[in-house]
Amino acid sequence: MTKQEAKKLIDSYLHGTATADERKLVESWYDQLSRENQLSEHEDFEHLSEELWQNTLEAANLQSPKKKFIRYWPAAAIAASISIFLLAGIHFFTGREQRSSTIAGHYSPPSHEILPGGNKAILILANGKQLSLADAKKGRIAKEHDASINKTAAGQIQYAAYGSDNQSSLNTLITPRGGQYTVELADGTKVTLNAASSLVYPTKFNGAYREVELKGEGYFEVAHNPLKPFRVKSYGQTIEVLGTHFNINCYTNEPYVKTTLLQGSIKLISGKDEVILKPGQQAQLDANGKRHVLLAEVNTDEAVAWKNGLFQFNASTIEEVMREAERWYNVNVTYTGKTSDIRIYGSMSRNVNFSGFVKLLQFEGVRFNIKDHQVTIMN
Repeated sequence: MTKQEAKKLIDSYLHGTATADERKLVESWYDQLSRENQLSEHEDFEHLSEELWQNTLEAANLQSPKKKFIRYWPAAAIAASISIFLLAGIHFFTGREQRSSTIAGHYSPPSHEILPGGNKAILILANGKQLSLADAKKGRIAKEHDASINKTAAGQIQYAAYGSDNQSSLNTLITPRGGQYTVELADGTKVTLNAASSLVYPTKFNGAYREVELKGEGYFEVAHNPLKPFRVKSYGQTIEVLGTHFNINCYTNEPYVKTTLLQGSIKLISGKDEVILKPGQQAQLDANGKRHVLLAEVNTDEAVAWKNGLFQFNASTIEEVMREAERWYNVNVTYTGKTSDIRIYGSMSRNVNFSGFVKLLQFEGVRFNIKDHQVTIMN
């Protein structure tokens, strides 16, 4: 096959006019190049595109694929890696069997783009005053009678308790859909809230326990204090720790309350039941607070992917994927007819615009109708 013939074949593949046999041939080239590690890890479009093009042309002299074809790479992976429509910094897997593609380059969003969430929250003080933390300047933003509240250069809020009295005020941190935020409490504990979440906490911890209340999802890095356990009350359960890292997902529209431990140990209390979790374990309760799964070994990276700036899916349904999209992109999702049984695998950056998020799902055949922030998924 000549260079011109190979170019024509790839062009027809990208434009969707290739025959089934021609598609299999192009996919087999890409599959072989990938399995033989002939592609480097350059993330700029010009470098990757030229490298892939040269290697693919060289591979054009390979024999045609066997009749039994195993599809390791989706068509979207090849098209996205060659064409100029590339999304920066995304690693995504999708399909009924695990397949992956590394997509790099530059993406120009259309007008009226739905942007990803960001670092924003509302702080409600004890007197009811509300502060927009996205708009607040760094430095002291408020002063309660027993604490100073400061916004750091990193865009977090930090409490510094003072005085020797036992008075304390309750504050509430609320993240809207499309927002997340980190607060450092008076004892040094850090809590990062995911979108559509809230945390109620005292400005100073008095008494035998350090106690807070969570709705939604939060990642906790609890300052160690063996004399004063830290307690998190959430939907149908109480978590008690001395000092450790863990994640709680307790959204009311999710079927289970999931508590995942990354290090140390925690005690989960639900009614009369008590469960001790070890690192790498997850406890799941149903919506009524009844223990659904006592303990399970899990991939903790999946549980905290959101905190690390990623969507991460593992055999996730479209409904599960879109519930995350609703919270992060502040969109409303409805469905027409029976939803697909497709399963989504892998990870992608949470910094990608909604059109990029949708485009990757469209590669697998999911059909969308989008008007403003109203999203309809069609059968």
